[in-house]
Amino acid sequence: MSHTGYRILHTSDWHLGNTLHDHSRIEEYRSFFAELKKIIVSNEVDALLVSGDIFDTGAPSNAALELYYSFLTSLNGSCCKNVVVTAGNHDSPATLNTSRALLELLNVRVVATPDAQNQFRNEVFALPSEDAPQVIVCAAPYLRDAALQASLDNEKFETDEQFVRAGTKAHFAKLQKLAVELREKLGKNLPIVAMAHLYAAGASPSENADDTEYSIVGNLENIGSEIFPPVFDYVALGHIHRPQKVAGEERIRYSGSPLPMGFDEARSRSEVLIVDLEQGKAPVVRPMGLNLPRKLVTISGTDLSEIRGKIAVQDKETPGAWVRVRFTGAGSVGSLRQNLADDFERTSLELVQAEYAARVDNSQAALGEERDLSEFSPTEVFERRLESAESKFDQDPDLKTRVELAFQEILKSVQEGMVD
Repeated sequence: MSHTGYRILHTSDWHLGNTLHDHSRIEEYRSFFAELKKIIVSNEVDALLVSGDIFDTGAPSNAALELYYSFLTSLNGSCCKNVVVTAGNHDSPATLNTSRALLELLNVRVVATPDAQNQFRNEVFALPSEDAPQVIVCAAPYLRDAALQASLDNEKFETDEQFVRAGTKAHFAKLQKLAVELREKLGKNLPIVAMAHLYAAGASPSENADDTEYSIVGNLENIGSEIFPPVFDYVALGHIHRPQKVAGEERIRYSGSPLPMGFDEARSRSEVLIVDLEQGKAPVVRPMGLNLPRKLVTISGTDLSEIRGKIAVQDKETPGAWVRVRFTGAGSVGSLRQNLADDFERTSLELVQAEYAARVDNSQAALGEERDLSEFSPTEVFERRLESAESKFDQDPDLKTRVELAFQEILKSVQEGMVD
């Protein structure tokens, strides 16, 4: 498919190494990468942009690293002459930087750490090169506190929320200035693309993911889209796993994660975005749907008979799917997994998770032994503990708000410390 101008493919949030209740997803990722390369080649993509959360943890397994390097290596010699990879909040900058120099030999540019000493100039560059520029990229990784503070020139703020928002705005203002300067130096009205890994105001994390480990904590990172003025022709966002426009703007997009990170993120739509950029023209964005190699489905029922009937139907509709069973009736029937083991044995489905949905009181989420503390997100545990202590806030209503804000700040600090 020939084209004029410059064509990029925007993706993000791969989370390589992700497992689902100890079930490996390596084969799903292999299938995704095979499809991604096919899309790149058949659409003659010039550059691949990956906006953060390459890996699921800061210390990825050898299998996850092998997937990463094998895919990037496979693009060598293809139509895709450039790749830009930025770090997300799940990534360890040190891990990504380990192979940075080597990957540069394959025209893969890794931006894991903002270079404050050089005024963040490592984040702004021309593609495919300054000798033959067609687009300018402002590739910002996930901005941790040190980068935010440097962007603010050490200005102080009363709250963490003000600090994050002001620091992010200041950072992209600096990148915008550098990009415009580079465009003037090159003497061409080149399109400018921004890459960012953040939570943009108005974005919807997922259709049904209020309490997953990937949900956003509070509004500490809720950044207004006004930090991306029209000088940025396209904004390639990562961090939110649901593909969507931001503030209704065609040019500001989340590509979403290629695979759902859990049953609460299972959805019908999984995609990457192809963007055509040309001097003096608005970008043309085309979503490219992905074929999920494995379906994640939830079967709910008020009794075992209803659940068993749905298992048989689901086996015909989505053979090979991974299943979460949710018992929504009153009382308990013992171990759901044991009760349903024979039913699943007769199908191609695999029971991955089984849980009771009924609440017994304000401090416990489930009746059965199938879901233990390890299956709750930190936010969910905190909220349930907060509910059980509700009466303690009667004399001081503001105390609950202060406790919630303190928890958000502590969790944010712990999460960043885990990947630094």
